[in-house]
Amino acid sequence: MSTAVQERRPSRDDQERVAEATLGFLRSRVRLDELIASSASSGAIPFAAINAFVEGDLFALKEECHALFRKGQSPEAEFSSGALFDILVGSLFHQMMKVKENTYQIERYAPMYGSLRRAMHGPNPPEHAEVFLREGQRIISRARRALRDDFQHAVELFSEATAVLRHVIVENHDNPLLARTLIESSALLDAVYGPRALEKLLHDMYDRRPAAGYLLAAGDLYDGGWYDRARELCKEARELDPKNKQAAVLLRRINAAAHAHLDGVRS
Repeated sequence: MSTAVQERRPSRDDQERVAEATLGFLRSRVRLDELIASSASSGAIPFAAINAFVEGDLFALKEECHALFRKGQSPEAEFSSGALFDILVGSLFHQMMKVKENTYQIERYAPMYGSLRRAMHGPNPPEHAEVFLREGQRIISRARRALRDDFQHAVELFSEATAVLRHVIVENHDNPLLARTLIESSALLDAVYGPRALEKLLHDMYDRRPAAGYLLAAGDLYDGGWYDRARELCKEARELDPKNKQAAVLLRRINAAAHAHLDGVRS
């Protein structure tokens, strides 16, 4: 009797979580770039925007990754690409929390100290104004330095997580929901990984046979009754690999199922 341990096949729920975590990270990375670009003129990202990003996008992504990569881990899984991605996502969430807190201090308290400075030169300066102002300036100066350093660290963590996610994606090449997500998110992939990112990812995921990714996605859509989209992806697979027999067989099945469905609707 073989003593080999069978590798646990991911459940449909786990496959969906991988696809959702991937999509969530891609969106978060693009959102971060948008926040950086929007702050180019003012030199600062508003607290409201940072707060929404951290408490919305990043919190949901962190929770999704924890639920996915920390569930029933084997000792080997603790050192997997997925586990490393989970650590990086958790770290960047907490790093962005620091950014959020420093942004709040600067946005909330810097104007107050500005008002106090003006009042000091008025006819009735507040008592102990000089002491308050001196301490306030120290607080704001520290917050500005920390904000700069913490944000730079967060950007670096995002870059590291972006690289690791690529390995996670390649390792999950047999996940049809992930294949579907990637194909439907080519614009996001280009924004994060550069031009023709989908083509390059599928190339690596399926041993230089990107048509296999389209067929995996098309087969899953076919099983779910999404015949029109399944047909489109199957045709794209045939364009990439015109001699692919699997694509021809699947396309015949899709067409037959679609016709049968129409006949059933008409009767």
